[in-house]
Amino acid sequence: MFKVKISGIGKAVGSKVVESKSLEKLMDVNQGWIKKATGIYSRYYVDYENGENALTLGTEAAKKAIENSDISLEDIDCIIGANGSPMQALPCAASLYQREIGLSKSGIPCFDVDSTCYSFGNALIVAANLIDKEIYKNILIVSADAPSRTLDLTDNEVRALFGDGAAAAVVTKASENETSRIHHFKMHTYSDGADHTCVKGLGSLRYPEYPETSPKDYTFQMNGKEIFKFAVRLLPKFFEEFFAVSPIQKTDLKYIIPHQTSRHGIDIFRKYGFTDEQIASHIETHGNCISASIPMLLHDVIKEEKIKRGDSILLFGTSAGLSLGCISLTY
Repeated sequence: MFKVKISGIGKAVGSKVVESKSLEKLMDVNQGWIKKATGIYSRYYVDYENGENALTLGTEAAKKAIENSDISLEDIDCIIGANGSPMQALPCAASLYQREIGLSKSGIPCFDVDSTCYSFGNALIVAANLIDKEIYKNILIVSADAPSRTLDLTDNEVRALFGDGAAAAVVTKASENETSRIHHFKMHTYSDGADHTCVKGLGSLRYPEYPETSPKDYTFQMNGKEIFKFAVRLLPKFFEEFFAVSPIQKTDLKYIIPHQTSRHGIDIFRKYGFTDEQIASHIETHGNCISASIPMLLHDVIKEEKIKRGDSILLFGTSAGLSLGCISLTY
C-alpha cells in the first residue's frame, strides 16, 4: 500500500472529430460496420497540418494537470513519460515534455515507462514507489498517443479502432487525514502472445536496409481476435489472484476504469462479476487511444463527478507483450 494520491489530472484530444460513417467511406466498407464491430461512433484526430501531434497533446494535458493540482510548475521534481507509441527514437518522451512545459533548465529527472497500452498504470506504480521512499515529492506522468497519421497504412480492424489523445496526472504524497492511497498492483506477461500486437521495425533487429525487412514491419500489426481469446482465457485466474490479495474487493468498487480496447473488450468484464454500473467507458466517442485511454477515461469520470475523494476504483488494462495489469486504489 502506498499513501499517495493523484492531486491533478488533465486531458487533451485532437481537434478533428472523425465520425465512423465518414471513415467507413474512406475504408470502403458497409455503413454501420465500425459501430457494430467496435462500438465506436466517433474519435478525435490531430490536425498535423496545423502543428498538432502527440507532443502538443501531451504538453497541453500536462499543463492542465499541473494547473488542476495544488502545486506549482516549479514544484514538479520528476517527469515520467508513459506513451504507448514512441514519438521519436531518442531521447525519451519525458525530456521533450520537460522542455515544452518550461522546465528545460531545471535539471529534474526525466524517463519513460513503456508497456504500450498499460504504460500509465505502470508509471503510476513507479511514481508511487519513488514518492513513498521520499526520493521525489511531486511526479508528473504524461501519456500521449496520436496514431492517426499512420492508420491508412494498416488493415481495417486497426484503422477503425484508434483515436488521438493524451492525459497527464500529478502524483503526490497523501496526508495522514486523507483516504487516498494505492492498495494493490499486479501485472502478468505471457510472451506467447507477443506477435499478436507489434511493430517489428524501427529498432536494431530490423533496420530498413536489412534484406529481410519489409514495409509492413514499420506499421502497427494486431490480431484482435487472437488477443481477445488469449485474454479471456487468462482473466479469470488473474482476477481471482488479484482480489485474493487486494483489500479492495469488487463490491467496494465505484468503477473499473478499463483500457478502451473495443466494445467487446469492455463488455467482457460483466463475465467477471463487475456490474454495468461499475464499468466506465467512453469508447463510443474516443475510440482506443492506446496508453492515454485509461488516464483519459479517469479524467472524464473525475470531471463529470462520477467519482469523488474516498471512492475506490480499479485501473485495468491489457497491453502488447501480451500483458495484463491492474491497480486498486482509493481516489
